[in-house]
Amino acid sequence: MHKLIAITGGIGSGKSTLAKKLALRGYCVWDADLFSREVLFFPQVQARIKTIFGDSVFIENGILDRELIRKQIFSSPKLKKSLEGILHPAIAELLKAKLTALKENAPSAWAFYEASLILELGRKANFDACVVVIAKENIKLKRLKLNRKLSETDARKIMQTQMPDDEKIKFADFVIDNSKDESDLEKLIDNLLIFLREKFS
Repeated sequence: MHKLIAITGGIGSGKSTLAKKLALRGYCVWDADLFSREVLFFPQVQARIKTIFGDSVFIENGILDRELIRKQIFSSPKLKKSLEGILHPAIAELLKAKLTALKENAPSAWAFYEASLILELGRKANFDACVVVIAKENIKLKRLKLNRKLSETDARKIMQTQMPDDEKIKFADFVIDNSKDESDLEKLIDNLLIFLREKFS
């Protein structure tokens, strides 16, 4: 029987690195950020976005001006909530469709789903297991400066809007502290896979 496993954690925790390493090991890994980009091309999603933000938010060929949207929702929590109200249900439907296809083609496969807001949205119950990725604050800040070119001020602002690690841990079936190097992460992945095999056996 197939299993759907959540990978979640705060920005800069390294959950994407974990997801990539699982994909390299041959597991099915889905990324909520990529899903969010995909649903932006759905006609019904585009129509609803235009209703709220206007036609000018789409540049050409149905491509959303993400920078313009980002600026608008950054200064307006109401607009941010409206956009999430459009995207989150569409992403959930896309995930459902992917799961249906997976069941048909690989009934016993595991699928890992990487997303930031699984716990914040109260969606843990939709998964067979929840992996929470954490990291020390100074490590997160370093990664965000290096990989995303964010200032410390902007990085801290984003971190403050997210559920703290000590809260996320309370919901976790398995915790990965991704504060060290990649060789340490590989060992933690080994332990995670052992845990999941035992949990699902």
